[in-house]
Amino acid sequence: MKTEIVIDPVPGKADYQSIQAGIDYLGSLPNSTKKTLIIREGLYREYIECRLSNFQMLGQGEVQIIGYRSAKQKLSSGEERETFRTATVFLEGENVHIENLQIINQAGAGDQVGQAVALFNYAHHVRLVNCRLSGQQDTLCTGPLPPTQKDGRLFLTPVTKERKYCRQYYERCWIEGTIDFIFGGADAVFDHCIINSLPCSSNGYITAASTTKEQEQGFYFYACAIVADVDVSAVYLGRPWRSYAQVTFEKCEIGAHVHQHGWHDWDEEKNRHTARFYERNNRYQGWVCRDAWLTIEKGENR
Repeated sequence: MKTEIVIDPVPGKADYQSIQAGIDYLGSLPNSTKKTLIIREGLYREYIECRLSNFQMLGQGEVQIIGYRSAKQKLSSGEERETFRTATVFLEGENVHIENLQIINQAGAGDQVGQAVALFNYAHHVRLVNCRLSGQQDTLCTGPLPPTQKDGRLFLTPVTKERKYCRQYYERCWIEGTIDFIFGGADAVFDHCIINSLPCSSNGYITAASTTKEQEQGFYFYACAIVADVDVSAVYLGRPWRSYAQVTFEKCEIGAHVHQHGWHDWDEEKNRHTARFYERNNRYQGWVCRDAWLTIEKGENR
């Protein structure tokens, strides 16, 4: 029984050529077994669904996992794929460690193809280190999701184990996109990450949190660099996907591309009474002018 599996895109060089094949094998082992997937340098054009717990997936060299699915794609049934069935990689286990991977959705611009998730992270007690998450609209989705969509419909997802709480940690990761490109309901820490806004045809939004009212913490960005491609402007730090969204930026370097008001209420005045947005001890390259409904603590202007 092998608990460490090696993946290599070159035939005959390792246990499997496909990442999903390696995951499927490890999934046949007892749940309590600690499992490791080592992925050698290469480009992997595949879609990953991983429900393993007590699991680590480690890249060696430059590992790119690339998908092209988008929300407006038509399935054979004639229905649209919708957001939560677009992910290049889907995670659902517990006690998961991911390191040195590039997870990419190359479907294209949101105004043309709709949402296109790179990583749908529905895992609990999961840590990503030195990973690159790249897409445009809705790059990183962090579970759990709200109970229903805003119109009352159920979400169409690959989720098999519903959760009310997910704890996630992202360390030294590069995350990029255009609109709502870090979103969802997780208690998630982003530690020394680079958050990069890409060009789009409308205003950009970094976060769209759906934190529950009872949850003590939503998204927490610590010592991150908030940057953008050339000629990108009018990017908001976030807007509330649900009323009690909570997002904190602390000791971050915030670029001049961020909109002078910083935050957006999603055109609903009532969100100003419930959303919890904080900025603490940040350094700003542009405006520091925020609406009164937000909490600024010891902001520094340079």
